[in-house]
Order: sequence, then C-alpha cells, then structure tokens
Amino acid sequence: MKTVEEIMTENPLTIDEETTVSLALTRMRDNKVAQLPVESEKKYVGMISHRDILRRKSLHLNSKIKNFVVRAPELKKEDTLEKAVNLLTDSAIGALPVVEKRKIIGLVSRTDIIKNLEDFKDMKNFQTFDLMQDAYFANPDEDMENVMEKVRSHDADTINVADEKSNLLGLLRIENVLDYEMKTKERVRKGDFTGERNHPDIDIKSLMEPAVFCFENDSLLDASEELAKNHLHNIAICDRGKRIVGVLTVDDIISSIRSKESTEGILVNVSGLGAGDTDLYSTIYSMVEKFTDRFSKIENIKNGTLNIHVVKHHGEEGRIKYSVRTRLMGRKINMTESSSGWNFGRVLSNVFDNYETRSKREREKNSP
Repeated sequence: MKTVEEIMTENPLTIDEETTVSLALTRMRDNKVAQLPVESEKKYVGMISHRDILRRKSLHLNSKIKNFVVRAPELKKEDTLEKAVNLLTDSAIGALPVVEKRKIIGLVSRTDIIKNLEDFKDMKNFQTFDLMQDAYFANPDEDMENVMEKVRSHDADTINVADEKSNLLGLLRIENVLDYEMKTKERVRKGDFTGERNHPDIDIKSLMEPAVFCFENDSLLDASEELAKNHLHNIAICDRGKRIVGVLTVDDIISSIRSKESTEGILVNVSGLGAGDTDLYSTIYSMVEKFTDRFSKIENIKNGTLNIHVVKHHGEEGRIKYSVRTRLMGRKINMTESSSGWNFGRVLSNVFDNYETRSKREREKNSP
C-alpha cells in the first residue's frame, strides 16, 4: 500500500486568510482546483473549498476567506493511503493537507485517491452501475435558481444538462455561472452575491460544456479515470442511447472503499437536505442508529456504508412529499431500497423494513 508522500500534490497552491472570496474563486477556477489550504503568516490554519462557498445562499464576494475556513484533519507524509481515505470519508472534506511543523508540504484530494484506485483490490470488480445514484440533471430552459438548488442539495459543483426525455446534452460547471455573474452584474461588481432569486437571466446552453459520461456497464476504474481527467466531482452514467440513467460521484467511490484501518460500524452519508432540515437529519440519525445496530448483527457486518438521498416534493397547501433512495454496501452486500410518502418517518421505516425482509428471505433461501 502506498504512502501519502507517494500520491500527494507537493507544494500546492495556498491562499492567505486575508484574501477575498472573489479572488479565491478566481484562483480555484484558473488553477482547476476545488479547494485551497489557507495560511496565516505562512502557517497552515485550515481549508477553503468551492463547495463550502456554494453552500451559502448569501455572501459578500469582498468577504475575507478567514470567515469561511474549515479546520481539516492533518496528514503526515508517512501515513498510509488507507488512513487518508478514512480521514477524507470521516471529515467529508474534499482534500486534506499534509503538514510538517505547521507548514503545508502537500495536499491529498479525493481525486488523488481515485487516481490510485487500483491499489484497492476490491474496487477492480465494480461497474459504474454498482455505485451510481439515481439520475438528476438540469433542463436547458430551467430557471437558474432551481438549478442552483439542485446543486446545493447534491453537494456538488457541476450538474449534467439533459432534455425532458433524459437525453444527455452537456455539462454545467457552477464556477462558470459565478464567473458570468461577476462579470455581468453590477451588484456583484459591488461585492454582493446572493442565491435568493437574484441570478440574472442566464442561458444555460451558452455556458454549457460538452457532455462527459460513461456507460452503465463500464468499469469503475474507467469512470474514475474520466472523473480525474475532466476535473469532475460527478459524472453522468448513460445507457447505449445516451440517455442519462444515473450519476456517479467521487464521494460514492471514496465511501465504498473498505479499509482494514477503518472504524468499525456503518458509515452514513446523507444528501439532498439543506441546513434548515435539522428535524429531518435528527429523524434519520435516530432511526439509522437502531436499524444499523440490528442489521449489522443480522449480517455480521463490521464495516459498511449507507447512502441516503432525500428529495422533497412540494404539494398543495404547503404539504411535502418525501422520496428516499438508499444504497447499503458492506461485506458482499450491495443493496438498494427506495420509498416515498407524506410521512418522513414512515418512509424511512419502510426502507429499513425492506432491507431486513430481504435479508431474512436470503438467509432462509440459503439455509440447509
């Protein structure tokens, strides 16, 4: 197994904590990086990422980066690749600094990990279909605020563009949207950017790049190569008619890597919810704790991953219908379950009951 020193980006680009958000975004765009280590008087103080900025619905582009710094776990150059994976997964940060005497000597990103995916023998047998999420995309005529909400809910910085029949048309990088706004909008030149329906009328097709995609039966190694080569966080998965049938993200790949050094238990990844959905998060973690405790004993799972994606559909009279899609992976288990309804707790309960029912049937089927 390789060490951090063998895969890290040496002497990475850094940024001072007094730098403005506007300049930080420009540097990330020009250097095709999604995160930057932040320094104060040449000493490491934390990380800033494009995705952290995108999560904000309102911000001043003249704000100082020090207001957005996230303290990330630190790596040493002699640490193993497995340890880097575990820290990236546990911290939910896109890249980790390699620090020596409080100075940055390198950076290990999720992209660095997927470039070395062959080092994890279990990953060689996966196809894109095994790990992809359900498809989501923007329509070329869609309102930009709706598009930005999709981006935030999926914690991404790019989104695929497709027509109403799911035919893949292209790719939209949100950094291009921000760059367009900074150049064309007077309020942005004054330093104010908000996400509350203040986006100018933007023609998505004018900012769209050519589509990048893989087929659903392509190997995970091939998909990882495309993700790294095109500096993408997610990639469209298509059928042979070039209809988008799913989305594969770097996070999906990273969280599926099983490590001997990883903490025992089932790692839970939640997507689709916003900062204001604290009650839903509480419901999820309360119910997941009980479910994973039962299920891990039933299946004798010491390590695993449970991905949960929530979509809220707003109906009449303010009612909300919930759709929940999940994938459970661990020790020869790769299962998906979905459910929908008006009662969020009941929807989750249906999903977890279905997993346990399927497991029970499988044990009965294989029992002598």
